[in-house]
Amino acid sequence: MTVTTEVAGLDTGDYFQPVRRDFEVRVPQFFLDPRDVGEMFPPANSNGAYEGVLPSLVLNHCALPWERLIADEQPKSVPWLALLTLGPHEPVPEPGAGPTGLRTGTVSQFLAAKSGVLGPAIDPATVDATVLASSMQSIVLPGATFQAIVPRLDELRYLAHVRRTDTAGQAACDGEEHGWYAIVWSNRFPDSRRVDGAGTRNLVCLASLEGFAPYLGPGAVLPTKPDGTPVDIQLAVLASWTFVSNPDADESFADLLRALVPQRSGDAADLLLRVPLPPNTPASPAADRLRQGYVPLGLHTSVGDRTFAWYRGPLTPVRARALPPQPPRPAPHSGLSQGADRCVAEDGSTHWTSSSQLTIYLPEQGVFDLSYAAAFETGRALALSDRAFALALLGARRAAYAKLNRIGERLSTGRFDAVPVADLVGPRTHRNLFASRTADLRQTFARLPDTAVTCKTPRPVRQRPNAVTELHALLDRRDVRELLVQQVDDELSPVTDWLADLTLLHNVPFDRLVPDERLLPIESIRFFHIDPSWIEALVDGALSVAVDSSRDAVLHTAWRQPLLGAVRSKAGRVRARRRGRDDLAVATDGGPPPARSGLLIRSAVVAGWPGLVVTADDGHTGVLRMETLSQNVMIVLFDGVPETVTLGEPWHGLRLGVEEGDLIRLRRPDGIPLGQTFSAGRDLSQFWRAPAGQPAERVIALGQLVHALGATPVGPEIGAALLATQLVQAPLRLTFAPPAAPRGESR
Repeated sequence: MTVTTEVAGLDTGDYFQPVRRDFEVRVPQFFLDPRDVGEMFPPANSNGAYEGVLPSLVLNHCALPWERLIADEQPKSVPWLALLTLGPHEPVPEPGAGPTGLRTGTVSQFLAAKSGVLGPAIDPATVDATVLASSMQSIVLPGATFQAIVPRLDELRYLAHVRRTDTAGQAACDGEEHGWYAIVWSNRFPDSRRVDGAGTRNLVCLASLEGFAPYLGPGAVLPTKPDGTPVDIQLAVLASWTFVSNPDADESFADLLRALVPQRSGDAADLLLRVPLPPNTPASPAADRLRQGYVPLGLHTSVGDRTFAWYRGPLTPVRARALPPQPPRPAPHSGLSQGADRCVAEDGSTHWTSSSQLTIYLPEQGVFDLSYAAAFETGRALALSDRAFALALLGARRAAYAKLNRIGERLSTGRFDAVPVADLVGPRTHRNLFASRTADLRQTFARLPDTAVTCKTPRPVRQRPNAVTELHALLDRRDVRELLVQQVDDELSPVTDWLADLTLLHNVPFDRLVPDERLLPIESIRFFHIDPSWIEALVDGALSVAVDSSRDAVLHTAWRQPLLGAVRSKAGRVRARRRGRDDLAVATDGGPPPARSGLLIRSAVVAGWPGLVVTADDGHTGVLRMETLSQNVMIVLFDGVPETVTLGEPWHGLRLGVEEGDLIRLRRPDGIPLGQTFSAGRDLSQFWRAPAGQPAERVIALGQLVHALGATPVGPEIGAALLATQLVQAPLRLTFAPPAAPRGESR
């Protein structure tokens, strides 16, 4: 790119020289960014009955399979990538390559000529030096295996297509805008033979076929080794994973979802977030606490004693009761009351100032409940650890004091009593006041005689009260309070954004949410309510970092309600802001807290299906947060308490394959079933390249299959999308609903 500069109407001579910058747009060729790789099916490291499944891979960059040419003379409609399904002994082994046969080296080593091994016809001189020095993976296949399983040139276009799906019900979207994905699928069914009572491990590789076009035709002949056998083929592997196909396994999506529901008891209460109790546990205060979601944790008191205290996080199995009100002590000004344990504004909002005020003692049990005290300290620790938030909050406090000091100073002179408060904080207040009185002064001077002598009348000086009393007096004025509300809207946006995230428990340590592993065992789902008092204590802890004196406490008590109002209005947009999708915003009703309920999942279904879809009341109840906290843990928060919650397979990661009995249910291009099945009970092996026992076993001859499908009501014009529509499997869903109540009773 060359940039030249000219100035219209002016001869600049050679002052502005052309500027040239060279740049190169590189398409992935030998390796992929891990962020470009989405769902894999079957899931990596899974063990399931996959004998009727064709492995598939979702690519988050939807144009990737067509961004390179497999050969210069080939059209762009032919993908340069193929998904290969390999058995345990098909790759050529190499010492140190591991059980999968994958080899790691540099691109330069991969492109170097090797005896008895055929690599892609790519000239290293055409590859950038930084790419040549980069690390990559490759695999070596025997020539006969390569010819048996790799798709032909005329088959490649059927094995990749693009899907557009709605990702609103997913935790994250790594794909391009509006949910566009590329799907590459394999032409071979997995090896599902039982070995010593177990299944067979299969390897799936996303391989580059660039530079191999001459060997992908039906009559192509590979070079031979000195002994006359075909040379080995070395392919670049851009992504890979393994899974075990076992007809007797029970780790499919449906099996994992069924495992989330307790089968033995059938009690819906077992799905609540609490420590399970043995049947027929006698009633006691401790059992009641456990049923309410509390757990006993070790406590070291300030005097060195070791005991335990009850703790419960913000996620509760029951609706939490609000903290009991305490009688406040009236204060002389500002409509604020100061109780022994908290500050209460005139609207009744509570402002806790320390964790000790939230420490609850249970005299009948002789132990403490530290739930809310821990929430306060958690919020304070998170605020102190975030320098940007603390500085923004302190800066807003300094700005508020500067405005209030200027208002108090100017009101104390007695000259600005009639001036609106908003005008008192401006830098030109005195000049504007003088200008407004210029006409009166001119009339006064015009009436004075020429010889008149006036004596200066001393103006009484008002005595300013102390800072706290003056602040109380100013906050008694509605216009001053409205000025603070305006400051919240104008200057505290970073603070309210951060607090909105906090109210949805972002960045809160997981052990504060789930303090005991028994609350969320492996392969489980747990539902919960949100404790609003815990969230309020969390927010008060965060705001306490800017409270150093009684004056600060008065300011923040007056600030708190407009601040929390802004936070609640933003809470419904947190997920939309983090995902960059305005359509995910939820119109919250402003009640504290925004989130009312939610669920936690700890299961292999989260790791195996990263695009797991979660909806509440068929989408009528808003989702405020949906996030994977670890490889197998997901949290979902709802704006309300839904009647039904549904878990489903991701739409862009649907399975491809055949149903039991090798049946294919025929569909129209829009996906509507035609009411007919294909293969009419005949074994699908009739469409394999070679019979069982041959190297091409379980490899589909796509040309024959497409030709046969063309004779059905599907029609002869079958492309990649329509073929995938015939092979796609319906997404599985599991819906949780409240148990049906007996007749005459409400649910």
